[in-house]
Amino acid sequence: MATDEVPQITVDDDRAHITEFDITDSTVVKYLKQFDNGENREDALLRALRIGVTTMELAETSQQEEFVERKFAEMQRDLQEEITRVEDEVEDKFGDDGHVPQIFEKHLGQNGNLKQHIEEAFSEDGPFTERLDEELGEDGERIQQALDPDTEGTPTYRLKRTLQDQIQDLRDKIEEQATAEQTEEEIRQRTTLKGDDFEDTVEEMLSNLVYNTSNEVEYTGDTIGEISGRKVGDFVITLNDTGQRIVVEAKSDSGYSQRAIKEELADAVENRDADYGIIVFECESYIPSKVGYFHEFDSERLSVTLKETEEDDIEPGFLRIAYNWARTRAVQGYVDSGTAFDPEAIQNAVSEVSDSIDRFSTIRKKTTSIRKTANQIDEELEEIEGEVKSELADIRTEIQTTE
Repeated sequence: MATDEVPQITVDDDRAHITEFDITDSTVVKYLKQFDNGENREDALLRALRIGVTTMELAETSQQEEFVERKFAEMQRDLQEEITRVEDEVEDKFGDDGHVPQIFEKHLGQNGNLKQHIEEAFSEDGPFTERLDEELGEDGERIQQALDPDTEGTPTYRLKRTLQDQIQDLRDKIEEQATAEQTEEEIRQRTTLKGDDFEDTVEEMLSNLVYNTSNEVEYTGDTIGEISGRKVGDFVITLNDTGQRIVVEAKSDSGYSQRAIKEELADAVENRDADYGIIVFECESYIPSKVGYFHEFDSERLSVTLKETEEDDIEPGFLRIAYNWARTRAVQGYVDSGTAFDPEAIQNAVSEVSDSIDRFSTIRKKTTSIRKTANQIDEELEEIEGEVKSELADIRTEIQTTE
């Protein structure tokens, strides 16, 4: 295929270099003549070499596969021969005439030794029957006594007591759980643990107050307001006639001083950019007696409670009075600022405050039945009534001046 000169072939990692190499094989030469001299002929030669190498590798692989198949065939033949040998041995030992069936028949067959021994042992006069009578007594008296759950010391008695103890323990746990749940519910009804429930109650009452009006109420207790990091101010009521805002903070906590109430109100007004602030306490017993159930600070902030003690029912009318009071104060501030306003809206606010005064009169008549703080409530009602009438007179005067 090549000349007598030995070709120089060097092979690197990714390259093979051949020098002084002539091809004289007629088949190869004829194949290469089909291509033009240059890159086409070199590509054809390279392709022919690649196909030849691939074919040789496949041939080697085929030889290996034939070798493996031949070995597997030999293994299969040897395995079959071994299986046949084992089958012959099993037939010799376990066949119909084999050694093992003969032994089974002798000992376990119809007339075998084992059957005879069993019949002798369990017969009416056999040793097993006699032993049962000795251990269990006649007609099983001993076993009946041993299994009697009412006989102390027996296994069934101990089992019965264990089950009774476990059932009683389970009952005790259920009763403890029920008692704990009942106690927790009572605490929620009587202590500050029901703060969330009170907040929901206030929200429902405020929603009823703005129902069928142009005013809106929004829950803001979970959002940060104007003061960095503060969420004080649970609700904001927007008076759409004037664009003013009333912030409402709901409290079901005890131990508040008058100073703390004023600071909480001031923070709520600032945090919610409100024109007026209301703090609503669940019980009058949670705050100082000098604050009482209805107290205004600096004509911009109001404290109101909805019931006297934890045992009393919530009186929603108190919040309605506080709401109307706050609307009147807010509208008054709006008028004092010189901003254009709707006289009808002012008149509506005045009418609602007048209704509140009428309800105050009704409450005052009933103060004789209120425990402990009857006189104080009556005096505060009279004072509030006078203040509201004074504010009404000022608002009416303002309306007439505007008209």
